[in-house]
Amino acid sequence: MFPKKPWLEPIIVKREFVTKAAVFCALVGLAVTVRLVSETPNFGAVAAASLFAGFYFRHSAAAFCVPLATMTISDQFLGGYAKAVMVAVYASLLIPIAWRSVLRSRLSPLRVGVAALSSSVAFYVFTNAAVWYCWHPHTWTDLVHCYALALPFFKHTVISDATFAAGFFGLYAVAIAWRGAPVAKLAPRAA
Repeated sequence: MFPKKPWLEPIIVKREFVTKAAVFCALVGLAVTVRLVSETPNFGAVAAASLFAGFYFRHSAAAFCVPLATMTISDQFLGGYAKAVMVAVYASLLIPIAWRSVLRSRLSPLRVGVAALSSSVAFYVFTNAAVWYCWHPHTWTDLVHCYALALPFFKHTVISDATFAAGFFGLYAVAIAWRGAPVAKLAPRAA
């Protein structure tokens, strides 16, 4: 008879792992889909998915993978742009994860709203600085002009970030209530 090999024994998949994997796939899938089908410029679910991922996943590495996977997949269909702008876009979509500890310590609609708005502002500031650097003359007048030209896009960013953040966190609150967990257990376990 052969000796027992633990790696050959059946693997028992924990329900928590399956749930986390499903949430990961749902966030990435929805964010990619919105990015591909939306005809409104800068109307997307990536920043809100990043914000929710930072809150939801125990390990920040999983949270970072949500916006990175979303952008990598959708950019395969949409194409690329100037490298400095792409770096600014990808980095700006990681910023919402910084709200992780604030949202985990005490989740509230106000905190989610402030986090979504600040994520929109960060995206606007960093990506338009990169656009100015790559595609405009390097003068103060052109910098101001670049930000002025981007204001209509900023409006779409704020609306989509607020809408999708409300949707993600609202669905989470409904799922927790449906499961019967007390309000004190609204935030997932800390890492």
